[in-house]
Amino acid sequence: MRGRDLSKTLRCGNWRVYFRQRIANAVFPHNEELRVSSISSELVARATAVAAGFVEPIADLAAAVASIPAPTNDESERAAFVAETLHRLGYEGVTIDRLSNVVGCIQGKQGSPALLLASHTDTVFPRETPIDITRKGDILSGPGIGDNSLSVAALALVGEALGQLDYEPDVDIFVTGNVGEEGLGDLRGMRAVMDALPQVGAAIAVEGHSLGRITNRAVGSRRLRVTVTGPGGHSWGDAGRPSAIHELAKLVANLDKIDVTSDPKTSLNVGIFTGGISVNTIAPDAAAVIDMRSVDSDSLEELVKEVERRIGQISAPGVSVVVEVVGDRPAGALPSDSGLAPIATEVLKALGMEAVCDASSTDANIPISRGIPSMCIGLTTGGNVHRVNEYIRVRPIAIGFAQLLLNTILISQALANGDLPRHTPA
Repeated sequence: MRGRDLSKTLRCGNWRVYFRQRIANAVFPHNEELRVSSISSELVARATAVAAGFVEPIADLAAAVASIPAPTNDESERAAFVAETLHRLGYEGVTIDRLSNVVGCIQGKQGSPALLLASHTDTVFPRETPIDITRKGDILSGPGIGDNSLSVAALALVGEALGQLDYEPDVDIFVTGNVGEEGLGDLRGMRAVMDALPQVGAAIAVEGHSLGRITNRAVGSRRLRVTVTGPGGHSWGDAGRPSAIHELAKLVANLDKIDVTSDPKTSLNVGIFTGGISVNTIAPDAAAVIDMRSVDSDSLEELVKEVERRIGQISAPGVSVVVEVVGDRPAGALPSDSGLAPIATEVLKALGMEAVCDASSTDANIPISRGIPSMCIGLTTGGNVHRVNEYIRVRPIAIGFAQLLLNTILISQALANGDLPRHTPA
């Protein structure tokens, strides 16, 4: 079923019948060989069976989500669809805030500390990008299908799946489709959600790609827009006047000489450079956006200071410089031997996969920076991320969704038992 057709289906009263038929028609594998010391083999087998039944409904709902444009800073249309979907699927207290963050709740035996499951709704694609979601065998493709429509769909169906498992959560579970994760969104959606839910004691950010990854280290970033303004003029008649483009280009060349550290890993990139009027005009203005990243807060701050020092060296007569912070994502790291990482590692082991703990910039940056036990996990494999021909593999969603269900159950139990204290981020 095409994405827009499914959108219409899900808006009608037959949505629950649709999902139950898809689930009932699935083949449920039962692996008696699964054995993990800290996780019940019966729970693993049941979660695996239930997850298998949700693969096609998740894929169909992901296609419907992806069919709705949601460029960063323009996510309201997709947010409305997600909110309607959560409401129809029985979530409590579904809300959309002024940023277009959607939040719904699965009520638990106790309200606090709560678990947050987060998936960002925004994409890197402009609104005018043609959206063609196609399915060919096991491959589902289209712009934003894995990043991050798949995880939005999977989180929406968590409540139904927990019901299939006859599991009443030990704590409240909040599910969010949050805005502003991509590009210059600056994680503003996740910041707002975390600020609005102070009872959150643990958080799982979910991405469509990178099944097997556990991100418990947050890559911090500072992004600066540098705008240079000069007198301008005719390239021949006013020859000799300073050019905003020339001055900004000198800065970029100067920044390229900075020796960034490899341990801890730190990076510097000028990703956008614009300016000028015509080939025969001395440029009256030019702008560049600088991206600085590091897994270490101190290293990031040292790099920022050096970049700002070199920006301050622009001193051509009649030239002015304006610096604007357009992105500020916090860095931080949580232990790999406590908190959520050991739980997620054991879950993947139970599902026959080896976990890889890594560092990245995700929605988990915000709770990690606040010392809240957090991580980001992936749901399947695929490729061509941030390209219009992005694709995901459907079959591995069975493992990815089982992973999500098991983490949700085990982390909820750990929260209820007081086993997940806050940390001081490294």
